[in-house]
Amino acid sequence: RHWLHLLACAALAEGPTVVRGSIARFHQMTVGPHVGNESYEPFGDLYFCKEMVMKYEPAARCLARLDTVGEEQEKEAVQRELQGHMKLYKSMDWCSSWDGQKYDILFYGVSGYTGYLMMQYLKKVSLVRNPEPFTFAFAGRTVSKVQDLCYQEFGGTIWEDTPIMQMSYDDPTSVIDLVKSARVIINVAGPYMLAQGELLIDCCVNMGVHYCDISGEIPWTRRILPMHKRAMKNGSFIVPSSASAGGFPDLGTMLMAKKMREEYGEELRKAICYATGGGATATASGGTLATRSAMAEGGDETRKMMSDPFALGGFVPDRDRHGLKHCNIEFGTGKVTTKLRSEDADANLGRVSEDKHLGLWRGPYVYSYFDTRIVRRSNMLHADLLGCPYGKQLNFMMYGLLPAESQLSKTGAGGGAGGAAGGGSGAGSGGGGGGGVNVEEEKARLKAEGKYFERGSGPSLDTLDDAWGGYFLWSQTESGRETKCSFVGRDGYFETARVAIETAMCLVFDREQLQVPGGVLPAATACGTHLVARMIEGGLKFKMGEWLGPEECCPPPYPDATV
Repeated sequence: RHWLHLLACAALAEGPTVVRGSIARFHQMTVGPHVGNESYEPFGDLYFCKEMVMKYEPAARCLARLDTVGEEQEKEAVQRELQGHMKLYKSMDWCSSWDGQKYDILFYGVSGYTGYLMMQYLKKVSLVRNPEPFTFAFAGRTVSKVQDLCYQEFGGTIWEDTPIMQMSYDDPTSVIDLVKSARVIINVAGPYMLAQGELLIDCCVNMGVHYCDISGEIPWTRRILPMHKRAMKNGSFIVPSSASAGGFPDLGTMLMAKKMREEYGEELRKAICYATGGGATATASGGTLATRSAMAEGGDETRKMMSDPFALGGFVPDRDRHGLKHCNIEFGTGKVTTKLRSEDADANLGRVSEDKHLGLWRGPYVYSYFDTRIVRRSNMLHADLLGCPYGKQLNFMMYGLLPAESQLSKTGAGGGAGGAAGGGSGAGSGGGGGGGVNVEEEKARLKAEGKYFERGSGPSLDTLDDAWGGYFLWSQTESGRETKCSFVGRDGYFETARVAIETAMCLVFDREQLQVPGGVLPAATACGTHLVARMIEGGLKFKMGEWLGPEECCPPPYPDATV
């Protein structure tokens, strides 16, 4: 495709150019015009545009000669010469200044608060307890900012001179060098839907490099889904939302489905995740507020797409008692669509209600509108790639765990779960769906309370030392068999770093044991039980079959030694 495109460029007086940096373009892309377009190659389009090709002198000379030669035989000879030059051009070696060093994990965008979180997890866990030795490097648009943070966190240690690279989406060569330097890239530069991260992902896919980020943005995931099949073909794992939001509820559902399938040969029919927490409350970081603001300003089409409970796939249609699908018929057009089951509707997530079966009160939770989409996509992918869905008729819901009925009037139940697992704790995430507090109102409230953080900053982990977040899951099979599992970790910011880094470790060290070949995948689908095992090894509390008791609802300690 690119070769034909290049020849067409040579025949035109004005070659096509790639427009970059247009916010309007990215707002258009958030709705997902490329969904279903498997030929979507954003970096390829940039790299093979005439503007870039003309920087390669051998190709530029051939293109200039094609405009002047008259004889058909001579033109064919020039085209053959050009084709030979394009082999080197396609390798990307001609413009690369890569030094040949390949790091296990390369962190991009680590000059701000999310960079601080990644470095904190490295210091407190990975460099102390990781079972395998590993190499890492940092990168960002502005090297000096990354250097300042690296020295702040690692000064006086053997890691204070950790390699730092520069990369900017405006410079394709810097993207190439960055990807060549990594086995896995963790991108923490959000809001993702306003950046050009699809260029980085496409380059990773082309080179078979793995990628993780900590997004909580449905529009962003939708934008990169067209690269799924190409990533799978190239063996590249693209794992957006490797964070608390997008991680724990899906991992718990995956484990419960595995247990019931292996022990009873049954699929899940229902699953619920209850989020809660305690200790110091983590307010929203500047980056989290920026992400929520970007989604709120995405326009009607974006909001409509985000309000679809199956925006990321996994649709289960409503059926009557005879097994026939219920349908909606659009007035005036006659367009027929299968009907959404009422049990899957987002309206269920926004109510304060009692779970009479478990004897719990529940209410709205800020990431319910995101995590429900992730679990539904994983259910679909487990069916498509592994032949073992969580449940073909699965209904998954997520709520904040509320106090007992007698305490509701005292606590203001409508606010959802508090503590470390409450709103704003999923660093880099934005909520992802309907509901939630108005961003401007939240900013005003935080400023009035003296808890507002500018973009690139957030609460110090030292102020969250007693904070903990928990995810308590319950499920039931078609026959009524039940099981539970639960996770308890530190504050949501630290746990986001845990999920991201341990996902990357899986992709580096457990790649040969992973069950899927690659693709654009949630962390649970990509890494499965290997990820859970690594997080437990790093200190996360976990219990299968029952929930962790009240005595375990506290932050797990850091490893004995800290860098």
